[in-house]
Amino acid sequence: MEVSLSFELLGKLVSVIAAVFGFIWAFEKWWKRDEHFPRVNFDIAANIIDEKDDLIIVDVISTLENKGYVPLKIQNFDCEIRAIKSGDNLELGGEAIRNQLNFCHEVANGCFFPKEWKYSFIYPSVKTDYNFITVVPSSCEYLLVKGRFNYYKSTRGHHAGVVLKIPNKSLQRNADASVE
Repeated sequence: MEVSLSFELLGKLVSVIAAVFGFIWAFEKWWKRDEHFPRVNFDIAANIIDEKDDLIIVDVISTLENKGYVPLKIQNFDCEIRAIKSGDNLELGGEAIRNQLNFCHEVANGCFFPKEWKYSFIYPSVKTDYNFITVVPSSCEYLLVKGRFNYYKSTRGHHAGVVLKIPNKSLQRNADASVE
Protein backbone atom coordinates (compact mmCIF):
# COMPACT_ATOMS: atom_id res chain seq x y z
CA MET A 1 0.00 0.00 0.00
CA GLU A 2 2.82 2.41 0.89
CA VAL A 3 4.66 1.60 -2.33
CA SER A 4 1.63 2.25 -4.53
CA LEU A 5 0.92 5.51 -2.65
CA SER A 6 4.49 6.72 -3.16
CA PHE A 7 4.36 5.78 -6.89
CA GLU A 8 1.06 7.64 -7.17
CA LEU A 9 2.51 10.78 -5.53
CA LEU A 10 5.65 10.51 -7.64
CA GLY A 11 3.52 10.23 -10.82
CA LYS A 12 1.49 13.31 -9.87
CA LEU A 13 4.65 15.25 -9.04
CA VAL A 14 6.22 14.35 -12.40
CA SER A 15 3.00 15.35 -14.20
CA VAL A 16 2.90 18.73 -12.44
CA ILE A 17 6.57 19.40 -13.20
CA ALA A 18 6.08 18.42 -16.87
CA ALA A 19 3.02 20.67 -17.15
CA VAL A 20 4.90 23.64 -15.67
CA PHE A 21 7.87 23.14 -18.01
CA GLY A 22 5.49 22.73 -20.98
CA PHE A 23 3.75 25.98 -20.10
CA ILE A 24 7.07 27.82 -19.71
CA TRP A 25 8.34 26.43 -23.03
CA ALA A 26 5.14 27.42 -24.89
CA PHE A 27 5.10 30.92 -23.37
CA GLU A 28 8.77 31.50 -24.17
CA LYS A 29 8.26 30.30 -27.76
CA TRP A 30 5.25 32.64 -28.14
CA TRP A 31 7.17 35.59 -26.62
CA LYS A 32 10.34 35.11 -28.69
CA ARG A 33 8.37 34.91 -31.94
CA ASP A 34 6.64 38.17 -31.00
CA GLU A 35 3.31 36.45 -31.69
CA HIS A 36 1.52 38.94 -29.48
CA PHE A 37 2.41 41.77 -31.93
CA PRO A 38 -0.15 42.45 -34.69
CA ARG A 39 0.57 41.27 -38.23
CA VAL A 40 -0.21 43.99 -40.74
CA ASN A 41 0.75 44.95 -44.27
CA PHE A 42 0.67 48.76 -44.64
CA ASP A 43 1.07 50.43 -48.04
CA ILE A 44 0.53 54.03 -49.06
CA ALA A 45 -0.02 55.47 -52.54
CA ALA A 46 -0.84 58.94 -53.81
CA ASN A 47 -2.39 60.13 -57.05
CA ILE A 48 -2.37 63.57 -58.61
CA ILE A 49 -5.98 64.16 -59.68
CA ASP A 50 -5.86 67.60 -61.30
CA GLU A 51 -4.72 71.21 -60.96
CA LYS A 52 -7.20 74.04 -60.46
CA ASP A 53 -6.86 77.63 -59.19
CA ASP A 54 -3.12 77.18 -58.46
CA LEU A 55 -3.84 74.11 -56.31
CA ILE A 56 -3.11 70.46 -57.02
CA ILE A 57 -5.69 67.88 -55.90
CA VAL A 58 -3.99 64.87 -54.27
CA ASP A 59 -5.68 61.58 -53.35
CA VAL A 60 -3.75 59.59 -50.73
CA ILE A 61 -4.71 55.92 -50.33
CA SER A 62 -3.53 53.93 -47.33
CA THR A 63 -4.07 50.18 -47.52
CA LEU A 64 -3.97 48.06 -44.39
CA GLU A 65 -4.19 44.28 -44.57
CA ASN A 66 -4.64 42.30 -41.36
CA LYS A 67 -2.45 39.20 -41.68
CA GLY A 68 -3.11 38.12 -38.09
CA TYR A 69 -5.76 36.03 -36.39
CA VAL A 70 -7.56 38.70 -34.37
CA PRO A 71 -9.20 42.03 -35.34
CA LEU A 72 -6.68 44.85 -35.62
CA LYS A 73 -7.59 48.10 -33.86
CA ILE A 74 -5.76 51.29 -34.81
CA GLN A 75 -5.85 54.90 -33.60
CA ASN A 76 -4.24 58.23 -34.52
CA PHE A 77 -4.12 57.39 -38.24
CA ASP A 78 -2.52 60.54 -39.65
CA CYS A 79 -1.38 61.75 -43.07
CA GLU A 80 1.37 64.31 -43.57
CA ILE A 81 2.44 65.80 -46.90
CA ARG A 82 5.73 67.66 -47.18
CA ALA A 83 7.08 69.35 -50.32
CA ILE A 84 10.04 70.69 -52.18
CA LYS A 85 8.79 73.75 -54.06
CA SER A 86 9.97 75.44 -57.25
CA GLY A 87 13.14 77.38 -56.55
CA ASP A 88 14.11 75.32 -53.48
CA ASN A 89 17.59 73.85 -53.36
CA LEU A 90 17.89 70.11 -52.80
CA GLU A 91 19.37 69.67 -49.34
CA LEU A 92 19.98 66.73 -47.07
CA GLY A 93 18.44 66.96 -43.63
CA GLY A 94 20.20 66.32 -40.36
CA GLU A 95 20.30 63.39 -38.01
CA ALA A 96 16.61 63.85 -37.16
CA ILE A 97 15.71 62.55 -40.64
CA ARG A 98 18.74 60.25 -40.96
CA ASN A 99 20.52 62.56 -43.45
CA GLN A 100 17.85 62.00 -46.12
CA LEU A 101 16.51 64.54 -48.61
CA ASN A 102 14.78 67.35 -46.75
CA PHE A 103 11.21 68.10 -47.85
CA CYS A 104 11.23 71.41 -45.99
CA HIS A 105 7.62 72.58 -46.45
CA GLU A 106 4.68 70.99 -44.64
CA VAL A 107 1.85 71.57 -47.11
CA ALA A 108 -0.99 69.38 -45.80
CA ASN A 109 -1.87 67.10 -42.91
CA GLY A 110 -4.92 65.44 -41.47
CA CYS A 111 -6.49 62.15 -40.45
CA PHE A 112 -7.59 59.14 -42.46
CA PHE A 113 -10.67 58.78 -40.26
CA PRO A 114 -12.57 61.28 -38.08
CA LYS A 115 -10.89 62.38 -34.82
CA GLU A 116 -14.13 61.55 -32.95
CA TRP A 117 -13.55 57.85 -33.61
CA LYS A 118 -11.63 56.23 -30.78
CA TYR A 119 -10.30 53.64 -33.21
CA SER A 120 -10.87 51.86 -36.50
CA PHE A 121 -10.54 48.13 -37.00
CA ILE A 122 -9.70 45.58 -39.67
CA TYR A 123 -10.84 41.98 -39.37
CA PRO A 124 -8.38 39.11 -39.99
CA SER A 125 -7.59 38.42 -43.66
CA VAL A 126 -9.26 41.69 -44.68
CA LYS A 127 -7.67 44.51 -46.71
CA THR A 128 -9.06 48.00 -46.07
CA ASP A 129 -8.37 51.25 -47.94
CA TYR A 130 -8.47 54.65 -46.24
CA ASN A 131 -8.49 57.84 -48.33
CA PHE A 132 -7.28 61.33 -47.56
CA ILE A 133 -8.06 63.87 -50.30
CA THR A 134 -6.47 67.29 -50.09
CA VAL A 135 -4.89 70.10 -52.08
CA VAL A 136 -1.30 71.34 -52.18
CA PRO A 137 0.08 74.53 -53.77
CA SER A 138 0.90 74.27 -57.47
CA SER A 139 4.38 75.59 -56.63
CA CYS A 140 5.25 72.11 -55.32
CA GLU A 141 7.62 70.05 -57.48
CA TYR A 142 8.05 66.98 -55.26
CA LEU A 143 5.88 65.57 -52.49
CA LEU A 144 6.72 63.27 -49.60
CA VAL A 145 3.46 61.61 -48.51
CA LYS A 146 3.57 59.85 -45.13
CA GLY A 147 1.01 57.87 -43.17
CA ARG A 148 1.32 56.61 -39.60
CA PHE A 149 -0.87 55.00 -36.99
CA ASN A 150 -0.67 53.53 -33.49
CA TYR A 151 -2.22 50.34 -32.32
CA TYR A 152 -5.20 50.97 -30.05
CA LYS A 153 -4.13 51.79 -26.48
CA SER A 154 -0.46 51.44 -27.42
CA THR A 155 2.50 53.59 -28.35
CA ARG A 156 3.61 51.02 -30.92
CA GLY A 157 2.63 51.58 -34.52
CA HIS A 158 3.59 51.60 -38.17
CA HIS A 159 4.41 54.19 -40.82
CA ALA A 160 4.73 54.23 -44.59
CA GLY A 161 5.61 56.82 -47.20
CA VAL A 162 5.90 57.55 -50.89
CA VAL A 163 7.54 60.30 -52.96
CA LEU A 164 5.84 61.91 -55.98
CA LYS A 165 7.07 64.17 -58.75
CA ILE A 166 4.42 66.70 -59.74
CA PRO A 167 3.97 66.76 -63.54
CA ASN A 168 4.82 70.15 -65.03
CA LYS A 169 1.50 71.44 -66.40
CA SER A 170 3.04 74.29 -68.42
CA LEU A 171 5.31 71.83 -70.26
CA GLN A 172 2.32 69.59 -70.94
CA ARG A 173 0.27 72.54 -72.24
CA ASN A 174 3.14 73.62 -74.53
CA ALA A 175 3.54 70.07 -75.83
CA ASP A 176 -0.21 69.74 -76.41
CA ALA A 177 -0.27 73.09 -78.26
CA SER A 178 2.62 72.12 -80.55
CA VAL A 179 0.90 68.82 -81.49
CA GLU A 180 -2.24 70.63 -82.72
